[in-house]
Amino acid sequence: MGERLSIVRRFGTPKNLLSILFAGVLLVLTAWSMADIDWNSVIGYLGETDLLWFLLALVVFHALSLVRSLRWRTLLRNAGYELTATGALGTVAELTRIIYLGWFVNCITVARLGDVYRCSLLRRSADVEFGVTAGTVLTERVVDFSVLVVVLGISTLFAFWGDFPTFVVNALLVGAALSGFGLTGVLALRHSNRTVERLIPTRFRRYYVHLRRGTVGSLDRIPTLVGYTAVGWIIEGVTMYLVAVAIGVSLPIAGAFVTALVAVLLSTVPVTPGGLGVTEVGIAFVLGWVGVDSTAVAAVTILNRLISYWSVVGVGVLLSLLGLRVPIELTTTPATSGAPTFGGKSRT
Repeated sequence: MGERLSIVRRFGTPKNLLSILFAGVLLVLTAWSMADIDWNSVIGYLGETDLLWFLLALVVFHALSLVRSLRWRTLLRNAGYELTATGALGTVAELTRIIYLGWFVNCITVARLGDVYRCSLLRRSADVEFGVTAGTVLTERVVDFSVLVVVLGISTLFAFWGDFPTFVVNALLVGAALSGFGLTGVLALRHSNRTVERLIPTRFRRYYVHLRRGTVGSLDRIPTLVGYTAVGWIIEGVTMYLVAVAIGVSLPIAGAFVTALVAVLLSTVPVTPGGLGVTEVGIAFVLGWVGVDSTAVAAVTILNRLISYWSVVGVGVLLSLLGLRVPIELTTTPATSGAPTFGGKSRT
């Protein structure tokens, strides 16, 4: 019940409702800009969707939650937190539930509040310090953007060799800037010393120490983290490709990857819930640039967002209503990257 009330409070803030209105305006303007499209043909595309290919795209996309859960467990282990489930289901099941609820909150609120909500949920489930969890999420974002830039750059070379669209180049630059900013922040935390800690007001010092532990401590086992992250971005690209196949649209695999990864970047824009309205524009633009006709562009965009946005909302609502939770026991162990530890003491 507490989780549901928390979600309702986040959804009902004036700022969030205003952002939803803004997203609606963007969607209306996008549809209006496509006034020359034969929407009957779009409906025809959607009506002829191959259900098996669509279901495969849906399953592939939601496999992303498992990959993200495994990566998050690795980050927590790096930071010195070993989680053990006390019930029939494993810790990955509980981390997956938390990740879905975080995605759900991101889909209905602005400013990536789902990431904050995810930290509070893990605090309730396993008594992991909020600041430490926030540090692991920060590391996630740094690794995400760093790997995304590489995968998007390679995909762009294959999709637009010699004729790079400015929109995609700008997206790459934004991704590189976010990656560089994040890496700089992590390095600053890593090399901060006791002098820096003493400069922080006493009331905030504890939060800073925990954030540093989570960020610096979790940045280990780099090949494993990069591997999980790369698989996640591959899943995004494959999902876009399978959506095109499901409705019979010819879309090069490299073009599918560029479209999907640009959409991911736009979904992080904190002005609308889950990038609603902004992401659709980006998908339509990139698909048009790779030569997909406007009718097919509309159909692919609608079907992809049905999977990547609305299905997440559906799962989030279901999990919120069910209120299921896997009990987790927490054991702290020495962090593997030299970060301060908690002395190996167990807590539940």
